[in-house]
Amino acid sequence: MTIRIIIADDHAIIREGMKALFEKKGMDVVAIAKNGHEAVTFTIKYQPDVVLMDISMPDLNGVEATAAIRKQVPRTKVIALSMHSNKKIIDKMLGSGASGYVLKETAFGELYNAVKEVDRGNLYLTPSIAGMYVDNQGNKLKFIGDIPKFKKLSKKERYVLQLVAEGKKTRDIAEKLGVSIKTIESHRRSIMKKLCIFSIAGLTKFAIKEGIVFLE
Repeated sequence: MTIRIIIADDHAIIREGMKALFEKKGMDVVAIAKNGHEAVTFTIKYQPDVVLMDISMPDLNGVEATAAIRKQVPRTKVIALSMHSNKKIIDKMLGSGASGYVLKETAFGELYNAVKEVDRGNLYLTPSIAGMYVDNQGNKLKFIGDIPKFKKLSKKERYVLQLVAEGKKTRDIAEKLGVSIKTIESHRRSIMKKLCIFSIAGLTKFAIKEGIVFLE
């Protein structure tokens, strides 16, 4: 049976390149998304077998989009695509429900095999990072942790934090979320209080460190 996939990446050349390669392999690319919101919307609409999810995307990042997909379309598997091999970032993506994590530097053949593996119900990790999750005998996944401070934030606060760290102005964030400027200011104060960080620069540094936004 043909595997149906969605490709989510904010770089057009990567989206189109992967689409062409997967279609040559006989897989059905049912949609391509340029951000996390589109990835969630298209997944609900098309119900694919696998979503290839870039982690670093504007508006809604790959971690939040993956969590939303796994909640709303649990049968769909998600494979994270990233240039980042930081364990904290990998933990967050796997903790959100991803079934695989593949570095963008790997060859297409590995990504193709990863899609087949997760479609079978298996977990796939790029070999160079798989060692982070096995015991001394190499045969047991370690506990995938999370970030206590980050977990203190609500879903809306995590989204506001991402937009703030991306340099969005308060007015622009309010318009995007369809709320008042005072509401966004209230969210920001709550975020600062929960994280014990009281400057925009500090919030941005935290967001980069914890993999909420990324330095390209």
